[in-house]
Amino acid sequence: MKKFIVLVTSLLLLSGCVSFKSSLPEGYSGTTSTISDSFSNHEGSTAHFYIVNKVNGLAIEDSGYKTRVVNSGRGFNMTPTMVSREVATISQIISIAGFVQFATDGQAMFGDSMLVTGDIEFTPVAGERYKVNGKLTKNGSEVWLENSSGEVVSEVVKSAVKKAS
Repeated sequence: MKKFIVLVTSLLLLSGCVSFKSSLPEGYSGTTSTISDSFSNHEGSTAHFYIVNKVNGLAIEDSGYKTRVVNSGRGFNMTPTMVSREVATISQIISIAGFVQFATDGQAMFGDSMLVTGDIEFTPVAGERYKVNGKLTKNGSEVWLENSSGEVVSEVVKSAVKKAS
């Protein structure tokens, strides 16, 4: 897992400009709703992030990337920067993830990201505001979508439970 984080971080740094797609299908003119990323457990140089990073297989801007860009050069000081996006009110595949966001590459190399990621099939309701939320623990993590009333409205994506060593 740590090697995966190092690889992803390296690719981000080497990529320079990243090209993201729109969260709305090309030419879409129908109704929309909003899905926002969220965070918890902010402790200066780390925070638990819950994000959407793909819609129908296309990479979109997410709060993990945005936070890295906004906080570049600040060392161990990190201010989470959340992203919201409009999505079409049609059935679609949404990729959601939960992980520990680290302020520095060194932390990411040696820290436990508690990563959970998966795809959910979801049909948003027009005008509704959704939030990605979750729970990260060393024994297994979960991530899901909530509506504006705080009700879970999607499948709960769970990571594989880690066995005690």
